[in-house]
Amino acid sequence: MPSDVKRSTSATAPVEPLIEPPSVKLIVRLFVIPFFIVAVAVGIMFLIGRMAGGEPTLDEALARLKSPGGERTADVLVGPASKQRYIDAKTVVDKMKLGMSEAERVTLTRDLIDIIDNYTRSDEGDVRHFMLLALGRAWQRMPSDPPMDSPAAIEARQRAMATILKYADDPQIMTRKAAILSLGFWSNREEAKQAIPKLIEKVRDEREDLDVRMAAATSLGPIASPNDAAVLDALRFATRDTDPKDIELVWDASLSLAQLNQPDSAETIEGLLDRDQLAKVQVYDRDTDPKNPVFRSLSDAEVQRILINTMIGASKLQVPAVQERIRKLAESDPSARVREAAQEVLHSH
Repeated sequence: MPSDVKRSTSATAPVEPLIEPPSVKLIVRLFVIPFFIVAVAVGIMFLIGRMAGGEPTLDEALARLKSPGGERTADVLVGPASKQRYIDAKTVVDKMKLGMSEAERVTLTRDLIDIIDNYTRSDEGDVRHFMLLALGRAWQRMPSDPPMDSPAAIEARQRAMATILKYADDPQIMTRKAAILSLGFWSNREEAKQAIPKLIEKVRDEREDLDVRMAAATSLGPIASPNDAAVLDALRFATRDTDPKDIELVWDASLSLAQLNQPDSAETIEGLLDRDQLAKVQVYDRDTDPKNPVFRSLSDAEVQRILINTMIGASKLQVPAVQERIRKLAESDPSARVREAAQEVLHSH
C-alpha cells in the first residue's frame, strides 16, 4: 500500500481485493475503505519478497528494521539494505495478517513505536509508512477476537494512539497520510474516539493537502458513530466542496456518510455505482505528472475499483435505490469481478 502513501487511502473483517492490487496513493484517491489497506500492502510486499527468496522470522525482521537502510539517490532508496527493509516490513505485515495474541500485540506495539521513532527517517518514507500502518493494524479488532483489555493491552493501545496522532501532524505529507489511514483500523476500539477530533480538523482544513483530507474523510467512516454530530457535520462540509479538482474528497466523505447510514449520501453513492455517470467523470490527475496536473477520464480498471469499493462501503446504507443498483451490478455488469463483488455484498447482508 504505501508504494503510494507516496502514490499508492474503510469495517470489520478484512476483505481480499477482487482486483489487482493498486498502489497506496491510488488507494487514497479511489477511497478504498481501510480494511483493504493491509491487503494491498501485503500484495506489494509479496512481490518484493518473491525477489528476495526466503522470508525472515518476525524477530529477525524487527531486529533488522532497527538497522540503517540503503543509500539514497535523488528520491529513491537503493541498494540491498533498502530492499531488505521492505522485506522485513512485509514480514511484520504478514504476521499480523495471521493474527496475534494479546501479549504478542503488546510486544509488537512497543517494537513498532521504537522503530518508527528511532530507526526510520523522514526521507525514508515507505518503510515509516508501512510501520505506521502496521501500528494501526496491531489492534484491529476482528469478530473472533477476545476483548484484550488487560492493563498492559490498554496501555499499549494508548501509546500506539499517541504515536499515530503525533505523526498525523508530521511535516511530511505522505507520513501524515499514513498515520491518518492507520486510524481506519481502530473500529470498535474505545481509543478511536481520541482520534476523531484530529480527523475532523483535517477534513475541515482547506489549507491541508487534499490527499490528507481525503484520508481523514475515509477513516472517519469506520471509527465514528451515526450519532456523532461533529463527524457528520465535517463530512457534509466536505461533500459541499464544488471545486472540480476536489471531486474525490466529495466521494470519500460521501462514502463515510454511507457507512454511517446517512441517507443524504445516497445521490453521490448512486452516481458512483453507475458506469454511465462514471464514464463522464473527469478526475484531476495529480500523480502522473505532479508538476503539470491535468483532468482526465477514469480507466476501466479504475471504474471497476470504484464500483467494488463503493458497494462494500455502502452495503449498510438502507436506501432502496442504492441496494437496487447493487443488485443490477450483480446481474449484468460486464466485469465478472464487479458481479462477484456485488453478489458477495448482497449475500452478506
